[in-house]
Amino acid sequence: MPHKHALSLAILGGVLTMASLAACAGGATPGFATAPGFSQVDPQSLDGDAYYSTDRFPGAGASVFHPDSDLPAPVRAMLLVESREGLLPHARYRVTYQLNSVPNDPDQTSSEVEITRINLGPAFRESAVGGYGEENMAPLAEFGVGPHVSWRFEMSPRQGMTADIDAVSRKELSDLEVAAMDCLGHPCGEIDLPDSDRGPNGQWIPRDWPEASGPYVAATDEGPDPAYVVDQLLYVMGEDALQPSSPVDGSPRFQFVVSANAGGQDVMTTGLGRNSVVMDDEIGTVWVRTWQHSEQPGEISELMQARKR
Repeated sequence: MPHKHALSLAILGGVLTMASLAACAGGATPGFATAPGFSQVDPQSLDGDAYYSTDRFPGAGASVFHPDSDLPAPVRAMLLVESREGLLPHARYRVTYQLNSVPNDPDQTSSEVEITRINLGPAFRESAVGGYGEENMAPLAEFGVGPHVSWRFEMSPRQGMTADIDAVSRKELSDLEVAAMDCLGHPCGEIDLPDSDRGPNGQWIPRDWPEASGPYVAATDEGPDPAYVVDQLLYVMGEDALQPSSPVDGSPRFQFVVSANAGGQDVMTTGLGRNSVVMDDEIGTVWVRTWQHSEQPGEISELMQARKR
């Protein structure tokens, strides 16, 4: 059964859709999806039959509504990127998310989502060669072959979709560009020790393990889907995450980092999320972290930092 976050998003999506059937993302940052270096992608090329496959959505075709119609913008964008780029055995995802109000109409919203997928396979293999020798290593293909890529989505509620695509673009990144990127205080391109991206110190509070907010395949024998990890982080942040806000110092309000098999010998997926604009007088920042080791039950927890006065 979908969790309560899905119900909230469904209600929100329905209200917004009625208000904006023909609206465009008027609140989006000018040029967000047309930033230098990004190439425009036809939105219709992303969400065709290959995307709406029963391998990704087991119940596809059973309803007049698309199975991803209620998904939050960053979760749907993650699934779209995975469909186009494929999954890698060793990867890190940096996801930024900004929910805006459309000017002069606060009941309408638009989303800006950037997803950067970093292929850690070559770095992971190079590290392993140092310990075990080239002669004992599998070929690079088994560690994952594919470019570092960044995708930008402008999305808004329309025609039964909570996060329909208004514009989308793609860019390939060099190793030097990745080396300069920060993932919530951790270098995006470096492989981890298992506990290296656990967030700030503080009183972390355990939370219940969330279900997926839609009928997509959330996990396999290899661990949780990276889109599902973003879904979990966003869910724990709660109803506050549904409220539009302005960026902070030009930076998106939400940032999520998902690391899949980024360190050690074991199958492990970790996630770290930060909400830097909290609609609360006392709380300034909310962090959420999650990890799942192989097929063992996962853990998720939340840290609330006091607002600076």
